[in-house]
Amino acid sequence: MTEAAQRLLEEALRLDADQRAQFALRLAESLDEPFDEDAETAWARVIARRVAEVCTGRAKIVSTEEAVARARKRIEQV
Repeated sequence: MTEAAQRLLEEALRLDADQRAQFALRLAESLDEPFDEDAETAWARVIARRVAEVCTGRAKIVSTEEAVARARKRIEQV
């Protein structure tokens, strides 16, 4: 961490809890990536395809427990 960042952190830590929370939120929001419409469209296509697969019977829905069990089994095989 740079000296300037360290000084800023020390100042921020002197704020009251509400002000620190607001400060932290604004900092976190600054890290969000800008909206990517192409990515949104791509995800919408993936979702539509997966819904269609379930509706036509090409894909089956499994319970959370079964999905976790399958994932654990795959991890153990690695």
